[in-house]
Amino acid sequence: MDNPLFTIDPGLFIWSIIIFLLVLLILKRYAWTPLLNFIDEREKEISDSLAMAESAKADLEQVREESEKILNEAKNQSKSIVSDGKQRADQSANKILNDAKQKSDEFVLDAKKKIDVEKKRAIKEIKEEVVDLSLDLASQVLQRNVKDEDNNKFVQSSLKEINTDEAKS
Repeated sequence: MDNPLFTIDPGLFIWSIIIFLLVLLILKRYAWTPLLNFIDEREKEISDSLAMAESAKADLEQVREESEKILNEAKNQSKSIVSDGKQRADQSANKILNDAKQKSDEFVLDAKKKIDVEKKRAIKEIKEEVVDLSLDLASQVLQRNVKDEDNNKFVQSSLKEINTDEAKS
């Protein structure tokens, strides 16, 4: 076995161990410690980020609950406002209807009074006209010199005619 790779040289073996230990010490001092420090810092950052995420999640949940509460309050207030508005509209409509009914009742009453006054005036005018007609008839009767009997019949028939006309009115 003359292959140099498979033969052990004690000097090379010792130098290899010494170089390995030196490289290990150099790596430990300049690479391993900063690497471990970096890993520790990174682990701390991750745990802080997770804690912040949990805190943010809790805050978000609290904000969601508060916004839901505010939304429910707004819904209740809007329902209350709509209900109040509807109630006011109903009251206003009822007031308008009552006022209109009162005005129409007053108008009807006023119209009835006016009709009654006009009716009385018309009756008065008719009576005056009847009196005038009666006087005209009487003067015509007197001018003709009709017998008393004929005169009475004429006056009676005229009065009956006036009474029937008045009853029809």
